[in-house]
Amino acid sequence: MPKSVQDVYHDFIWNNLNQDLAETLYDTPLVIMHDLYSRAPPILEKYRETLWHLPEKMSLLKKELISVNRNLGALTPGVHEAIETLESGAVEAAHQTVALGGPVYILNKAATAHRIATMTTERGLNLAPFFCVADYDIVQPELTNMRTPLMGKEGNLVSIPVPEEYKFSPVSQLPLPGKDWYEQVEESIRANYRPMFKALEGSARKVVDERLEQALSITRWAYINSTTAGNWAQRILARLFNIEGDLGIPLVPASSIEIRNLLVEGMEFLLSRKARERCLRAFDDTTTLIIESGYNPGMGRRDSSYVPFFYECPNEGCHRSRMELHYIDQGATVVLAGTCPTCGERIEIETPADTPYLGEVATHLSPRVDSRQFLVDTIIPTVAHIGGPGETAYYAQVIPCSKALDIPFPLFIKYPRVYFNTHWGESLGKSLEEKGVTILHRKDLFSIAGKITRFRRKERYDEMNDALSSLHDLIVSTHAGLNEHLREIGEKMDGLKGKDHHEMRSLKLEIERYLSWA
Repeated sequence: MPKSVQDVYHDFIWNNLNQDLAETLYDTPLVIMHDLYSRAPPILEKYRETLWHLPEKMSLLKKELISVNRNLGALTPGVHEAIETLESGAVEAAHQTVALGGPVYILNKAATAHRIATMTTERGLNLAPFFCVADYDIVQPELTNMRTPLMGKEGNLVSIPVPEEYKFSPVSQLPLPGKDWYEQVEESIRANYRPMFKALEGSARKVVDERLEQALSITRWAYINSTTAGNWAQRILARLFNIEGDLGIPLVPASSIEIRNLLVEGMEFLLSRKARERCLRAFDDTTTLIIESGYNPGMGRRDSSYVPFFYECPNEGCHRSRMELHYIDQGATVVLAGTCPTCGERIEIETPADTPYLGEVATHLSPRVDSRQFLVDTIIPTVAHIGGPGETAYYAQVIPCSKALDIPFPLFIKYPRVYFNTHWGESLGKSLEEKGVTILHRKDLFSIAGKITRFRRKERYDEMNDALSSLHDLIVSTHAGLNEHLREIGEKMDGLKGKDHHEMRSLKLEIERYLSWA
């Protein structure tokens, strides 16, 4: 089976492989984060040539971001300062709005953006971090469902119910359920943590109890002050980033009416005949290159009817149901056509092909996954984007499009994902180790972690990176080994009965639980 295209990025960073392919797909990624200091100025110069960030436009952006972050309860001095300096250059992280604020690695994204901006600013190039909230994405299980830890492998499911009339709506429109629902969510989280806390005693138990209640107080505060799922997630993130963490990282919600009005200039540019044709050609050529190089692309091909944004139905009762638009070429003009999945009304937007005008429908347009970065760049001069595995895959098809359009585009940086050890995870690991299972919490792990720390302190970065590569290999091999152990247990269980079958089944459940925790 072909590997994901993100392996091109990984192999270049850690092993200096696929140099030509990495240059084509990722514009030669940064190997050392400090290198942004030297790579950012040419990108900023190219932004200045576009005239995208004129004073009047930046003034409107600042005004809206100050209002948004104040309403979220997180307009700290650091956030205010970042908003005021975004026009000089910025480092972006982004994510969708997810139930309970989303998985913990979202914090890694924000922290990495903050750290890289700080490192570069300390060297004399002022960059500000910001966090784009993709709250325009349509309602889907990965956004309305979140699992919190419990003793089993599946996790405790927290699910925001979706009324029938909202199933095609953006998450920014999805109403939050009533107080009884939220109270049940809190209690389910407490109830499922309690068995794990039993491994702790005395002050350690008291500390984790207090931390759980502190976390729940944040989600409760955000819930009480929100009316939609999108706003709930935004408040949680804003509080964690800037009140608990004091990162000074403003949130930029893409569904804001004022932000949409600013993004429309970028949509008009991408829709213009020349830009659209160049982008589609580059996207198709890049997809072919990825496949012929033996990798799986992050996104499928784009056909000739492609439009670089979605449309949200304005009709009452549709709750901004989102629809895909199709490009119909009529010579001097084009028609963007679509059908609302809720009311069934056909939408047609006619505009000049070479110089589109979308101002009258701007507040009902939303980005696509492959156009979002282009659009954000037209309102904020972004020099680096912090992303995860999924973004690493699809940016490989987007970055070459920016080259074809000859426009500035941020360097892509895959953030380091931090994993958090827990008392109950370590306790379960020791139990498995006593049964002959090879676990992650072992001497090899702590030995490598110690080397990384020592080499970093002594600024022996080549050796530190070698140790990091060894850590990666250890994690991957341990994960594969545990899954192989599960497979072997499954085969053995078929021939066992009684006590032996029960013991083998218990071991299987423990390994599954360990995999979900570690």
